[in-house]
Amino acid sequence: MSPLGKFTFAIIGLKFFGANGFLIGMLLGHLFVDRTQVIKKIERSFATLDDNIRLILPYKYYKIYNQIEGNFLGKFWAGLLGLMLFGFNGFILLFIVGHYLFDTPNSKHAKKVRAEIDNFWNKNLGKIIGGIVGFYFHSHLITFIGVVIGFFADYYRIESGCFAKLPWVRSFWISVDHLKMMLDSKQAKHVAFIKAIAGLSAKVAKVDGAITANEIKTFKKLFNISENESSYIAKIFNEEKTTAKGYEKFAIQLKNIVKNNIELKETIIENLFFIATADFSLTDKEAAVLEKIADILELQKGNFEIIKKRFEPKFNNSNITNFYDILGVFCNASDAEIKKKWKKLLQVHHPDRLQSLGASQEEIDQTTTKVAEINNAYQQIMNSRKVA
Repeated sequence: MSPLGKFTFAIIGLKFFGANGFLIGMLLGHLFVDRTQVIKKIERSFATLDDNIRLILPYKYYKIYNQIEGNFLGKFWAGLLGLMLFGFNGFILLFIVGHYLFDTPNSKHAKKVRAEIDNFWNKNLGKIIGGIVGFYFHSHLITFIGVVIGFFADYYRIESGCFAKLPWVRSFWISVDHLKMMLDSKQAKHVAFIKAIAGLSAKVAKVDGAITANEIKTFKKLFNISENESSYIAKIFNEEKTTAKGYEKFAIQLKNIVKNNIELKETIIENLFFIATADFSLTDKEAAVLEKIADILELQKGNFEIIKKRFEPKFNNSNITNFYDILGVFCNASDAEIKKKWKKLLQVHHPDRLQSLGASQEEIDQTTTKVAEINNAYQQIMNSRKVA
């Protein structure tokens, strides 16, 4: 039912403003209905209404209603629109169009048409806007210039990501696009949650310098990104990983979504710790940022400290002998011997190796902490030898 916004606004625009109104109506319907959560709300309302109609209809009428392919409300809405705006001929024409566009869920041809319409508008939005502006002013020159500018705008928007370089565009679109929270849509909240998590995860991974492949892999695994979401989530992650600054805005977004859900807050912080320690170490800077994020989420200090302790090397405050014990080497071992043993332990306890052997998630989490301890022990021993 996705083209409903474009269809409705275009028909109304055609009636009152002619060809210009038709094109501008399609644009408005695409931007403010079909690309937002409004369409989901309408679809759910139509489905509920359709179910209720089927429940209250007498059996003899229900049989007739049920024989109509697919649903009925798309035809009804299109026909009603045609009748009000164009009379009987409009009713017949739009009834047929409404049936094909909206009430044929099992028709592969109709599905393809619906998908192609949306895909065309999404890919060529800049060119379409440029063309509409020229068409509105009845100028071939303005139309040509508008389409050319739109071509480069579409290329820049799709390939380069204008949201990254023009943050005011993103702020405006967020405020307009997804009437999300206003509609209390679960799917909209899920999308907003995943986007905020992607941005926040990228910031956390960047805190200690370069983002490692293991941190990216950990992010995807922890938050179970679906195939449909992976493209735009990857785009957000790539846009935000250039700097660790600006994590606060994503934390505030998450705070507004999770509200008083303590378990979800703890899960977020715990998963961010996994990402921070995916490179097998937890720096003081990373811990400080994670603590600030927990404060923004309003997670109690005690809850945060409990989570943090799970990821701290167990022997961080022990004397140097303990570090030799962790690596399993003698105190008089040479630097080369210690390094060799360190590498061997990393190979044995590497999470990827355990995963390939079919280890459970709990075992993989434990070995991640173990690797952090091994790294910490090696660094402490090497630092002590430099001082000596």
